[in-house]
Amino acid sequence: MKKFLFIVTLFTLVSCADEEPIEPDIDPRDKFLGQWNVSEEEQGVGTLNYTAGVVYDSSNTSRIQINNIYNLGSGVSVKALVAGNSLSISSQDADGIAINGSGTYSSSSFILNYTADEGDQVHTIRATYTR
Repeated sequence: MKKFLFIVTLFTLVSCADEEPIEPDIDPRDKFLGQWNVSEEEQGVGTLNYTAGVVYDSSNTSRIQINNIYNLGSGVSVKALVAGNSLSISSQDADGIAINGSGTYSSSSFILNYTADEGDQVHTIRATYTR
């Protein structure tokens, strides 16, 4: 009987314990979404300013789609893999230009370092995305 009372008491104490709140899953891509002001720098060429949009990649829950990269137009995009505050663009064709690079999100903006290979010339770009 004592054993039974001990088990009942134990279950009562455990069931009364405070439960930790369950945090909703936060998608690491969310911080990259939306419209951005882009300041793109290429050494020896200067700075170009334009806007770009970032949306979810509907075919992969770990990727985003960056529209108007390299100021190629809103219909031109590349896909970037997001891991935490980092993103990476594997080499892919954007309107005949091979784009690849990586970036980091920090303080409500992100820096994207990438190359744009036009076939006859490779451009090294540092683009700052701010709101």
